[in-house]
Amino acid sequence: MSEFNILFETLQNSLINNEFVKLTLSKPLRKSEGLKNVYMRLFLVNGKQIFQFKYRHETEELYKQFTLAEAFVEIEKLLMQTFRAGTLFTLREDLLILVSKKKMVSYRDNAPSFRNLLPEIALQS
Repeated sequence: MSEFNILFETLQNSLINNEFVKLTLSKPLRKSEGLKNVYMRLFLVNGKQIFQFKYRHETEELYKQFTLAEAFVEIEKLLMQTFRAGTLFTLREDLLILVSKKKMVSYRDNAPSFRNLLPEIALQS
């Protein structure tokens, strides 16, 4: 059983209920690597849901697109290897995910930061 089941269930429910806003990964383990944040947003590409990850580095921004299953794998990898915190923003709640130095995962619910969904963007592949 993954330590991130609560995160993934909350993410899936927010997608089903059309409440997903975005996911932000922050607090890098090693600032010397230059990766500051990763932002995940939902886009429509040819009518299909695609999750776009924006990797914010010191001097550049890189983008990658994933399916939901691929996004789960990438999120888990980033939280275990690169970042100490993540925030899932939904219209119902903000779910804060914290990863300790000993790789223990904890959660905290906060009041929602967003009242509206982000503008929907259709990308062409």
